[in-house]
Amino acid sequence: MNKHGWGLRAELAFVLLFVICILVSTILLHRMGIFGRRDEVLDPINYTREKDFDFVSLEKTVSDAAKRYYNDLYYNNMDTVIVSVDTLKNKGYMTSIFDNRNRECKGYSMIVNGGNAVSYIRCSTYKTTGYREEYE
Repeated sequence: MNKHGWGLRAELAFVLLFVICILVSTILLHRMGIFGRRDEVLDPINYTREKDFDFVSLEKTVSDAAKRYYNDLYYNNMDTVIVSVDTLKNKGYMTSIFDNRNRECKGYSMIVNGGNAVSYIRCSTYKTTGYREEYE
């Protein structure tokens, strides 16, 4: 063999080093938002962090619409009624609700004792405690 050329170990070391560089570059490009999909980077002007976004107001919107729906259809009824956000939208009691990433939220409201509404919502970054998907 030629003693002045690359050996198998040196060649494998360079290939391994090259693969590691490619892997690190891909991870860094993904974190910067250049490679792959990162929602936080898409619109930094309108982006609001989860801690600053008021999900309670979204729940209140659903509760208010559910109360109006209940009063129109179930007046003086003491049964528990569960109404989804989709039903409230289809009947014209509310419009779609969106989270801090501008994604549509799902949800429902549970009306008990003739008008006390408790609303539950599920968004891309938030879910009300006690939320049950079978009610949406």
